[in-house]
Amino acid sequence: MTSPSIADTAVSLGGRIGRYFSIVSVLPSLFLVAWTTALVASDSWHTEPDLPLMVHRLGNLNLVSIAWLLLLTTVAALFLHPLQLGMTRLLEGYWGSSPVAVKLLGARIAHYRRRRQRLREREGELTDLFDRRMKILLIQKYFRDVLEKRSDAVHPANFDDELAESSERWMLRSDQGHGLGGLNAALDEVETAKSRYPEPPRMMPTRLGNALRQAEDSIGKQYGLSAIRTAPLLALIAPELDRSYLIDSRQQMDTSIRLCVVALLATLETVACLFTDGWWLLTSLVPYCLAYIAYRAAVAAADDFMTVVRSVLDLNRFKLYESMHIRLPVSTDDERRVNAKLMNLLRGNPENLRYKHPAAGTPSAGDTPPTPPKTP
Repeated sequence: MTSPSIADTAVSLGGRIGRYFSIVSVLPSLFLVAWTTALVASDSWHTEPDLPLMVHRLGNLNLVSIAWLLLLTTVAALFLHPLQLGMTRLLEGYWGSSPVAVKLLGARIAHYRRRRQRLREREGELTDLFDRRMKILLIQKYFRDVLEKRSDAVHPANFDDELAESSERWMLRSDQGHGLGGLNAALDEVETAKSRYPEPPRMMPTRLGNALRQAEDSIGKQYGLSAIRTAPLLALIAPELDRSYLIDSRQQMDTSIRLCVVALLATLETVACLFTDGWWLLTSLVPYCLAYIAYRAAVAAADDFMTVVRSVLDLNRFKLYESMHIRLPVSTDDERRVNAKLMNLLRGNPENLRYKHPAAGTPSAGDTPPTPPKTP
């Protein structure tokens, strides 16, 4: 009986890797292996890179060599896969409590607190400018209405809140409001940027950390629920469609984070190889730019992921109550009162909650239908 070849081994390993692992782990690892191979093939470890030599060597790779590269990719992916949580927390800004970490955390958090303050100040400036220009346009409209002897002409100084709001909406839709379009869009942009930051005491030292922290603090707040406490439970009881949506969005974030980390590793590797090779050192900007793009993609994916978490919580919170045999609330005020006790209980503190058990033989909302015999 012949032993399996390297190619067979690589194909077999690839066939055993699941969809999540193959996308999140293999693709970033493939980039790292391919970049390292290009550095080695160009002899950049010993001297200046030789591009013709690299092209010659890579062009003459046989099936066995390609299988070895695939095997190395799989090994690198297997090594990096359990480090996903650590990589995520590193990019979030959980850097420890050493003296060096404390200084870095303080500097970066102060940077984002100042940025948030500048956004608030800029929002105030734009709001004042928008209000002044809107008032001028509404006064001009009033005098035009007076000249046209319109009976419904009202001076802006006499507007009540409802009339002021409706007049501003009309002005933004009218031809006279074209000049306000840029200010209105800038206000929306500043508001969106400001909403990505948590409150100052909860600020994190990275953009990704702030995006996730802000969502963690806001999701479920209107119901008295904590996203950190309830998200793992909701992932267990949510319908399959919701879970798939949740997994897909988390997968996008994890892929971006993994690609950012391996691109940074490739940057360090390139700097180590080309540090004394003059202008060739600029080659390290290629993986660095990829790391930057991947990081920004990770922030965008984090926003999308937390939006999905918010939707899953909104749609399945009653299923959570039923699964935990908590009586269903009759109003939002009642829901917040009950959830204050529920969150305290999930934190591990003693709390008194009244249970509502389903009748005997009646499956709870969190139960799934039994699997028929011989069904995979």
